[in-house]
Amino acid sequence: MNLTIFSVQQLWPLTILVGVAVIIPILLSIFKIKFIPSLVIEIIMGIILSIIPLTRNIFSTSEGSVTTLSTLPEGLYILGMSILLFMSGFDTDFSVFKRRKKDEPKYLNVLLCSLIIYILVVGLSIGGAYLLKDYVKGNQIIGIAIIAVFFSSTFASLVIPLVHNYDLKDTSLGKIISTYSTISEFCSIIALSVIMLLLGVSKDPSYIAVIAIVCVYILIFIVKKFIKVDKIFGKRLEGIVHLSTRITVFVLLLAILLSDLGGVEYILGAFLSGMIIRLLWEDHHANKLESIGYGLFVPLFYILVGFKVGLLVMHTGTANFFSLNTLLLFIVILSMMFIVRIPFLYLLRYYKVKTVVSSLLVTTATIIVSLAIEHISAETSLLDERIVTIFIIASIISCVIPPILFGNSDDFSEARLKHKDYIIELSDFELEKVDNEK
Repeated sequence: MNLTIFSVQQLWPLTILVGVAVIIPILLSIFKIKFIPSLVIEIIMGIILSIIPLTRNIFSTSEGSVTTLSTLPEGLYILGMSILLFMSGFDTDFSVFKRRKKDEPKYLNVLLCSLIIYILVVGLSIGGAYLLKDYVKGNQIIGIAIIAVFFSSTFASLVIPLVHNYDLKDTSLGKIISTYSTISEFCSIIALSVIMLLLGVSKDPSYIAVIAIVCVYILIFIVKKFIKVDKIFGKRLEGIVHLSTRITVFVLLLAILLSDLGGVEYILGAFLSGMIIRLLWEDHHANKLESIGYGLFVPLFYILVGFKVGLLVMHTGTANFFSLNTLLLFIVILSMMFIVRIPFLYLLRYYKVKTVVSSLLVTTATIIVSLAIEHISAETSLLDERIVTIFIIASIISCVIPPILFGNSDDFSEARLKHKDYIIELSDFELEKVDNEK
């Protein structure tokens, strides 16, 4: 009987990752760098680790010409992404789905506005994807659909915290941005999961597992409508030390495993589990999991994202990547990410130009979907390797520049300091309606 012996030396990847994650915030604090998101530095550090031969050997394993993350880093990568998507699902604002009271003033309809903008963005994304059909190697329709999903996707796990950080979460504009981001990310994950089933990415998918996830989710919605779970079990959970955290982790892991077993993206399970916890316990803020996630696993995930980007660029070839054709393709893709969000200009009816442009730019932030596309393409060879690499690098840029511009918008800062209630909470159009009602 052969027993697998664990060696303490196998902890080197984890030790290096945690060490880098510790050093980054310290350096940002020492040099007082506040305008660059920490995730940017973490991704850059990951790229540097992939370039250094010693760390590349520690973090990766090679099979022929293909270099991938070794077991422990890959596990940390999956766990970090899952927690990130869980928090994104947990941040879903379900209040926008509630009916307004009859005596409540009828301002801008957040849900309807978000849905209309998203549908228009998807339509433009399909058009943009069609222009890049030559980079699809396999099924043209599915290939175009994947590219369209990329263009229309938004990284809600980055956008929603930004909305909260800049005091916009209770405003009409903040709710539109958050709702749009949640719808965009959720629909993108669903679309990629369906595509995975159609392409047969998983060799032995269990459709029962997919049906189980859907049934559980529908059941929870029904139960939530008639039974106040948080009121019945809330006090009992408080009496048992850390039980709520254990339940949260259990639901997260179960949803991930069922999703993977069903042959769909495990990030779908992570996202849904966050929504499930939010629905069951409105007063439960997942503080401990959030602290562990954002404090440890999410930074490790971003470092490993950078490491994967480094491996992809090396696999593509530096000379090929920086060729004129590739750079032109990169510019086209990056431009298309902004062009498809032209429907956001509808908000000019209610808000100032700088406010709308900042909102448009921040919703281009995406990273999870491009990583999922890389996974699908690696399994099926559906897309050209160059375009997949460009998707990831364009995603990283979208997570850097737009958030910086959004956070430094003059309109937002003026609203926060002077006229918050009138400039952001109610637009000029909304104020007119209030005056008329009076």
